[in-house]
Amino acid sequence: MRLEILATALLYFGGTFLTGYTLRHLLKLKNEGFLFSIVSGTMLWWAVMELILVPMTMMLASFSHFVILYTVVVLILTAAGLFFWKDIVEDGKYLIKNIKKYLTFGHLIALLLICYQLYFIHHHMYLEWDDTYYVNLANEAVYSDQIYWIYPETGAFPDFDKRYVLSLWPIFYAWLSKLIGVMPTIMAHTILPWLIIPLAYMVYGLIGSRLFPEDHETQGIFLAMAVLLHLFMSGQHTSGLTFLSITPWVGKGVLAAVLIPMLFYMVFKSLRDRKACNWVLLGITGLGGCLLSSMAIMLTPVFIGVSVFLYAICHKKPVDIIYGVASCIPCLILGIYYIYLIS
Repeated sequence: MRLEILATALLYFGGTFLTGYTLRHLLKLKNEGFLFSIVSGTMLWWAVMELILVPMTMMLASFSHFVILYTVVVLILTAAGLFFWKDIVEDGKYLIKNIKKYLTFGHLIALLLICYQLYFIHHHMYLEWDDTYYVNLANEAVYSDQIYWIYPETGAFPDFDKRYVLSLWPIFYAWLSKLIGVMPTIMAHTILPWLIIPLAYMVYGLIGSRLFPEDHETQGIFLAMAVLLHLFMSGQHTSGLTFLSITPWVGKGVLAAVLIPMLFYMVFKSLRDRKACNWVLLGITGLGGCLLSSMAIMLTPVFIGVSVFLYAICHKKPVDIIYGVASCIPCLILGIYYIYLIS
């Protein structure tokens, strides 16, 4: 299983890394670094999956056809990143030159805590009732070759469950399991935590670099505190902090641990840097979050809208409201469609 974990991590982080450089080139985002490339590449992978998966699900397309189409698109995005090797080399040289800044005492403590968290979930896995639905949804996709047409808890052939049909996160790790050649259950419970937990702390690392741009010691302390919060500050299994420690394969757990912090970072970056490309990336992030949970379809416009509105009023910059609304258009379209489905 160690080989499968390593292969999946190389596929995922290598692919999102190069995809991030493709996206950065398209949006003309320079000197953002390796972490930003991986995180932004992840958001693009999720956003593209949402764009492809929703219409294919509605057209009752087979899972195997989805795997082929999505894999081709991801390969194109990944391969395109190789053409921007000069940017990769430039970021690598900067990292090597300033490596001491990223090896503070706080960063080392955070790294040790992250390793402990990965050890904990690998040896003390928690399973809950959601697994009978979401993980089985991934299993059914692989073994029946149907996308959400077979009800995962009974094996019956019902109509779509309108609550979840627009947010099929389990299909993401079903796709990974198909590529790696393991069962979706193993992908979810054993392998996926090794992707989601590091990804979450990459986002916190980006937040720290924004909040304390000149103080690397404080950035390390901030990251260590974020890990401590997720490890020890939760009191029930359904709280946002607990999700990352015990069920990082659940869509709403990824929503709480990755998407919401990423939205915070992107709103902060968009309002401070004041570049149109940041608002585009914020829209991609919001659309990617819609894959995780139907809650994200409604939460993202509210989160962005309230944040941008308050900032625009306080700083007397009403144009930011227009940008904020524009970045929410993909989520708003999905939200309108979601209301149509359940009505």
